[in-house]
Amino acid sequence: MAPRLRIDAHPDATLVHVSGDRIGDALLKLPAILAFRQARPDTRLVWITARRGSVFAGPLAPLVAGVIDELHTVTGLGTRWRETLFPRLRTPFDCVVATEQKLRNTLALKRVPHRTFISPAANFLLSDRKPRPGAYGASVYSQITTLLSLAAGTPLEPVPRIALPSADVALAATLLPAGPRYVGLVPGAGGASKRWPLERFIGVAQYCEAHGHRPVFFLGPDERDQIAELRATLHAALFPEYSAHGAPLGGPLLTIALAARLAVGVANDSGGGHLLAAGGRPLISLFGHTDPEKFRPPYGERIAVRALDFGGPEMTRIPVDVVTAAIARQLATVADAAR
Repeated sequence: MAPRLRIDAHPDATLVHVSGDRIGDALLKLPAILAFRQARPDTRLVWITARRGSVFAGPLAPLVAGVIDELHTVTGLGTRWRETLFPRLRTPFDCVVATEQKLRNTLALKRVPHRTFISPAANFLLSDRKPRPGAYGASVYSQITTLLSLAAGTPLEPVPRIALPSADVALAATLLPAGPRYVGLVPGAGGASKRWPLERFIGVAQYCEAHGHRPVFFLGPDERDQIAELRATLHAALFPEYSAHGAPLGGPLLTIALAARLAVGVANDSGGGHLLAAGGRPLISLFGHTDPEKFRPPYGERIAVRALDFGGPEMTRIPVDVVTAAIARQLATVADAAR
């Protein structure tokens, strides 16, 4: 039997239950979390994940310091039918927000003592408050904003801008100094089916070099071993997340600070792409079989390039010249962040 969760009791506490928080979806949730805290400074915000961990407990912790009051991860809460009869959590809450659509999770969380219950399951059938028609939307950002607006009892107006630690901002300015036009490139993704071929990113980087722009590669741990190959092929390319010896210089917050200094970025549908988007600069996102709307970032302009528009879901269908043409259009219309 799973242990009973111990939560600090508070008469105005709000419980938000999610499956987990990876980099991408956490950045989509963040503006709504901050707006909720601003709208309800009186409440104690308790954030619980069921099956996965949370980057709010790790690399993104500085962004929610003083915002999320309690964070409990990988609790298993709401994942068993027996919880509909024998609730694991008996701390009373002012409001419980069940963010997932699963009926089992909803019924289990509804057994947690509460005054107000919010859930999108079965088209908000079991929810004490319901959104206006069409408000819930298809994107993670619109959905969490709707749910937390219902919990707050007032429409939230999130400001999609991230206040980064000054040390990361200063280091980013040193690594990407003012002057060149920087074009960010994110060749990694969580699965092979979501990755545009590396040689096509190299082709984009060569286009940038030929036109006087500096290609800037953002590489996760799984792509770090590509640095030597890329350096040998691309003489103007930069890899600002790593030292000359391949040691990481920072984490996701440094990546966001670096992204804020780009003229434009190009990324697969990935966590790295969301980090670039969080910098607030225009982003050209490459999609295969995944849905461009579900993970649309709120931070800046996003230009979706879909393989389906070229005959199928395979990423190889996206031509290099389509991406370079999109870069050229953006560079003709946007101001440079690092100038």
